Amino acid sequence: MNDVLNTSTKPLLVVTDVGLALLKYIGNAQGEDALVAELLAAELAAMIGLITPDFAVKRIPVIPTRNPFVIAQSGPAFFSRWEPATTLAPNSQLLRSLRDPRDIAKLVVFDTWLRNKDRFSMAGHGGVVNYDNILIVPDKRKSRLLIIDHSHAFAETTLEDEINADWANEEQVYGLFNEFAPILRRRDVEAAINVICSLAPGDIRDACRSTPIEWGFGRPLADLLSELLIQRAARMQSWLPTAIFDQLELNFEGKEG
Repeated sequence: MNDVLNTSTKPLLVVTDVGLALLKYIGNAQGEDALVAELLAAELAAMIGLITPDFAVKRIPVIPTRNPFVIAQSGPAFFSRWEPATTLAPNSQLLRSLRDPRDIAKLVVFDTWLRNKDRFSMAGHGGVVNYDNILIVPDKRKSRLLIIDHSHAFAETTLEDEINADWANEEQVYGLFNEFAPILRRRDVEAAINVICSLAPGDIRDACRSTPIEWGFGRPLADLLSELLIQRAARMQSWLPTAIFDQLELNFEGKEG
C-alpha cells in the first residue's frame, strides 16, 4: 500500500526505479485539471530557467492506498521526484545564500504569468500563503531555488470555466512573499518579463497541447490558453514591475498581506 500525503490533490508517495516520487493521478481530489496545471507549469518553468523537481507522465494501473477513500485510477499520471530540501519559512534568511538571486524576480513574474494561487496570492483578502511550495536545496556553498506544486495555477475553479478572453487582463500579483523584498530588483523583474516575452509562440502552444487526452484538456482550450499566455506576458510589461513594488510597500505598511 502507498502513503497518501495530506494536500489538496492527495498525492501518493511512491517508490520508482529512480527513487521516491510524488504521484498525482486521475481521480485525485482536485480533478484532472490539477494534472494539466502541474504538467504545463513544469514545462513552462523549464523554458524560462526556473527549476522544478524532475517530472514525467507515465501510465499506471489502479493503485490502492492506505486510505480506503483514495484510489489512484489507471491512466496517465504525473510523477515528480521527491527532493530532500528545506522549505522556506517566515522571516527566513535562507534566500540570502541563493546562487542566483535573480531567480526570485523570475519566480514572482512566473507565478503572476500563470495566475498561480498555490504559493502566495492576495493574503490580505483570504488568499494563500504557502511557504511549503518553495524549496531551498544545497548547491555547494550556496543554495538554489526549487519550486513545486502548481495544481492551482491558471484557474481557481476549472480551466473550462476560467480560460476565456478576459483571462489575460487580470492585474494581480502572485508569488510575492515579503521575504523576497530585500532581494527583488526592478531590473530583474523587467528582465524576467522579457525572457517570457521572448519565448517562441510555437513552444508555448506545444506545451499547452502536451497533456494526455485522458485529462480532458482539448485542443481548442489548449490553443486558447497558449494565445492568452502570450497576451498576458506582453501586457505584464506595462503594469507588473510597478505593481510588485507598490504591493511590497503596502505590505510593509501593514495595510495588506
